[in-house]
Amino acid sequence: MTLILSNSEVRASVTMREAVDAMEVAFKEQGAGGVKQPPRTNIAAGKGWLRIGPVVMEHSGWMGFKAMNLAPGIGVRYQVHLYSIENGELKAIMDAQYLTTLRTGATSAVATKRLARQKKGKVGVLGSGVESRAQLEAMHAIGLVHEATVYSPTEKNRDQFANDYSRSLGIPVVAKKSAQEAIQGCDIIVAGVKSNQTVLQGSWLIPGTHVNSVGTARKDQREIDPETFQRAEIVVVDTREGVFGEAGDAIAAQDVFGPNQAHELSELILNGAPKRRNDEQITLFKSVGTGVQDIGLAAMVYEHARKKGLGTDYPDFPFIKTS
Repeated sequence: MTLILSNSEVRASVTMREAVDAMEVAFKEQGAGGVKQPPRTNIAAGKGWLRIGPVVMEHSGWMGFKAMNLAPGIGVRYQVHLYSIENGELKAIMDAQYLTTLRTGATSAVATKRLARQKKGKVGVLGSGVESRAQLEAMHAIGLVHEATVYSPTEKNRDQFANDYSRSLGIPVVAKKSAQEAIQGCDIIVAGVKSNQTVLQGSWLIPGTHVNSVGTARKDQREIDPETFQRAEIVVVDTREGVFGEAGDAIAAQDVFGPNQAHELSELILNGAPKRRNDEQITLFKSVGTGVQDIGLAAMVYEHARKKGLGTDYPDFPFIKTS
């Protein structure tokens, strides 16, 4: 029996706090050697593209893949296929737009819990889209937000962001006219900007800042500059291969900061190191997303949806070839 889950049903299945828990489990399994995760396949398709990311999670018994495709002028579609390793059954096909946004924020929260100063402080948000929104929600979910500022190049968008989160989170959120203004005095900076121009300059960072950068997943995109990598005393990535192979700003920084200088998040979770040594260190988490994030969260979505009676069952799919 395959469960089909729409975007709204996925949204109703998990909270950000639960997603953080799912990412803790997924990266711990990866660190323990339970994950098989080849590089994502990226294929040009007309003027758009198709991206497929498979993963097998041997310890927890799940496998599957996420497929994304861009149709220019229309947008991006996301879906996850979730299978049981034990019997090969296709357990679910789910819309993965919200899942992708949620797991990105939740993964940053997992890293931030280990890298940032653990106190409620000021969070500077760069960008006003779904990725930046999820980043702020994730920082709030782990209890590290007292107030926030936001910059987006579109005044209407940054004002809307500030109004939305002042109301929903019950904290002061102030819109700023520049990226540099938005990060002044911030304990944590979260960036989710899809741009071919650098948005965050390393020279702006003050001692003790933690940065989450999640907006660049293509070679032509820039979000942070090479100096941000240089100034960070601890740099953690979801995968070295993904970040330094796909993120344009990480590729551009390789003359001054190489993949071997970064630590993977799964290693950080498993070993508890490297640790912040003092409150003056600048730290950086850079992410492009991985299959284990998608399938780790999809498994939780599926289990919660079953308990809540969400989704539509589709029997006898797909057909089983036995000979």
